[in-house]
Amino acid sequence: MNFRKLKKAAAAVLAAAMCVTMAFGISVSAAEQKSAWSEAKALTSAKYSSKYINWLKKYGEKEVKNTVTYSKSRTKKLIDKIDTKLSKDGAEYSFYLIDKESILAAARKDDKFKVVTFTKDISFNTAIYADKTNETMLVVEDKIKLSNKATYDYTPEYSYLALAEVLDPDVKDDATGKLFKFKSEDKIYYYEEFENSEFGPMRYLFSEKGTPLAIGVADGFYCMSLSYTVDDSEFQIPEEYKEADIDELIELLEKMK
Repeated sequence: MNFRKLKKAAAAVLAAAMCVTMAFGISVSAAEQKSAWSEAKALTSAKYSSKYINWLKKYGEKEVKNTVTYSKSRTKKLIDKIDTKLSKDGAEYSFYLIDKESILAAARKDDKFKVVTFTKDISFNTAIYADKTNETMLVVEDKIKLSNKATYDYTPEYSYLALAEVLDPDVKDDATGKLFKFKSEDKIYYYEEFENSEFGPMRYLFSEKGTPLAIGVADGFYCMSLSYTVDDSEFQIPEEYKEADIDELIELLEKMK
């Protein structure tokens, strides 16, 4: 991901993945970059739509005709819903952000947790699947997996803190933002934009029903989805990933230097 807000906010979710990686004792700094965007995407429910991204850019450049106060915005309804849903014990969710070069996807249900990350500038992209007894790390580029006993507590706070921080424009209720309502292929969409003091304009695209479809922050534009119910299939590890051990992985990384 290429903007600081997402890197900072997603740390709550990604810390879980980092702890598992550290538990396996793996260094990834010397690995050579491989293209694995499609492989990482296949581990998620993520969908990329160029039209959503283009709309964020298009309406961000348009001169404003209509405005909306934050207190009455779809953006605030989204943030409030996240706060209500994910701050509860036993909260479940499925979330992703995706562009053509990066992916951040996470899901949680009961004691099951998953986080998938991909960045084009990192040569060792991973997915973490965990429950209260086991953790499995997938190495996306090489279709291998390593399993270990659970060493980390994947609590609901990860979902709440990370998602709220990533998406929240952090403005006052009386702040005024841009508003565009437009129609495409017989469907209604809404564009909202609020100015964040640190990161500049934060742009949001919603469906007619208020479902978030995409977000833009600084120079980053991402398709997104957030669901508060999760199917068990989200946590099924693909069969094509073959079991490896630490020595095999270290040998692989040495060859990639």
